[in-house]
Amino acid sequence: MESAGLPEILAEWTDFDQAGYRLGRFLGAIPPDRGFGSMKGHFWIDGFPLGIMVDEILESMVKAGVLLKNDDIQYRWNPDPPDLDEPLDGELLDGEPPLRA
Repeated sequence: MESAGLPEILAEWTDFDQAGYRLGRFLGAIPPDRGFGSMKGHFWIDGFPLGIMVDEILESMVKAGVLLKNDDIQYRWNPDPPDLDEPLDGELLDGEPPLRA
């Protein structure tokens, strides 16, 4: 598992496959002995559950304002913390009902 926190791991603009790999390592979903080269296809080829999982997490983090995403599909930690008490502007994740009314 990574010793640094996600803000440090994703401090700079990072391509989506590297961001997914780093997130997977941070979460402990990718074992330390699996290098990026052996995992890269999991993020580029449809159908790999791990790639789907980290993509959904990254996109959820963008939607929550925790990460920024640019037009080159790169991610980085948002240096301006999001307002955690501000609800989404009507767009819920996967059609889930709100946690509170």
